[in-house]
Amino acid sequence: MQADTITEPPRPDGELNGHANGDAPSKSRVYDPKYFLSDRAKVAEIDGIRGLMAVEGPGVVSFVSYLPYELSGSQLTRQFPPLTARWPTQPHHIPFSSVTLTIKPPLVDATASPVPITIDGEDLDTALQYGPSAGLPKLRDWLEGLQSRVHKRGRGNWTISLGSGSQDLMFKGFMSLLNPGDPVLLETPLYAGALPALRQLDAELIEVDVDDQGLSPDNLERILSTWPEGKKRPRIIYTSPVGTNPSGCSAPRERKLAVLEVCKKYDVLIFEDDPYYYLAEQLIPSYFELETQVYPEGGHVLRFDSFSKLLSAGLRLGFATGPKEILHAIDVCTAGANLHTSSVSQAVVLALLQHWGLEGFLSHGHGVASLYAQRRAEFEAIAHKHLDGLATWVPPVAGMFLWVDMSPAGIKDSYDLIRHEALAKGVLGVPGMTFYPNGRKSPHVRLSFSIVDLVEDTELGFSRLADAIREKRKALGLE
Repeated sequence: MQADTITEPPRPDGELNGHANGDAPSKSRVYDPKYFLSDRAKVAEIDGIRGLMAVEGPGVVSFVSYLPYELSGSQLTRQFPPLTARWPTQPHHIPFSSVTLTIKPPLVDATASPVPITIDGEDLDTALQYGPSAGLPKLRDWLEGLQSRVHKRGRGNWTISLGSGSQDLMFKGFMSLLNPGDPVLLETPLYAGALPALRQLDAELIEVDVDDQGLSPDNLERILSTWPEGKKRPRIIYTSPVGTNPSGCSAPRERKLAVLEVCKKYDVLIFEDDPYYYLAEQLIPSYFELETQVYPEGGHVLRFDSFSKLLSAGLRLGFATGPKEILHAIDVCTAGANLHTSSVSQAVVLALLQHWGLEGFLSHGHGVASLYAQRRAEFEAIAHKHLDGLATWVPPVAGMFLWVDMSPAGIKDSYDLIRHEALAKGVLGVPGMTFYPNGRKSPHVRLSFSIVDLVEDTELGFSRLADAIREKRKALGLE
């Protein structure tokens, strides 16, 4: 099956949406999200069997499917429109008749008892077969309702796609938006899991340093305003704006609006990786929510959410929200890579969400945020006890990390300290250089408080880290 040809708007200066490699962005143009797609994504389409699923329907005798009928009771009956292009096995051959889950109440409801719920019938049949690359329609609809409510965005020119965790979707997002060798703007320090796709693409990694409020619009403006003439301009910026891994920073509303204004000026799409969004006790307006205040048409933010921090990391389920054209390109990647995200995981999450309802999900998120806030307060108190005078950090309002800066103690390279003095004393953290795209030395160390024992191990660990810092100072001749 040949790939469809995508018709693009006129290119007044040789590039869709108004700027070629090194030209300044055009001030007047017709916006089309396809502008941000990579060359490959602009022409790639789902083909083969999955490409024919969309045209099966009433009145069409289909020989492309593995299964032209579905089982109803003890009889095989014809179904229109057929779901059969994704059903390679007769349903009565599948050795599962129902799945029963025992669902806990939302975390804030400590008095309620767990409740058993069952997935069976059509919902189970659907979960046990191949599914749409974008995800189960019922779950996507539920999540669209969530995004519409939480981010105050009416349903319209955006949609939802499911992935095997948000990192799977980010990987496919980068593949859909970047050509090999393209420059990409990266909030720095950044989540290291964003880097493998960029390195496969041999992308030019442009570091945009954060400050105490996260991604700095001033640093972003400085980089873009001094971009070399004639050099291909970056069209994407990656940021994780709430409880950032590793810095712990959270960008407030006004900061995000300032970043959006810079991105509008230079025609840059925001890649919003927000797995810790619900770990803030007070939800902070997202880029996805705020973008229509800067871009009335929307479509300039690609947002990634994860169930890993709220429900279960092992479910491997996340979802992307953004322009339909870009989400379609991600779905094409999914169709070619793994067909679709586990429908069983999707069905389990759907059953839970339907049982809890929207309010139950949001109250659970608040309960998880409160739990982490309590752990954070205890962890920080112990950190202050041992590290005051030796290190500083930005007190996080979300997430699960302290980004400890040891430069007040004269430490310039945390990697050397962690691998030698700290390890010898029996304490570990993640050296800061891990989170810098270009591997520069860093005086920081990332310390996670998500699961560490707060009674004994945290006290012992900070005591050992403080001793390691003092020992390093002596080795450096600073004491």
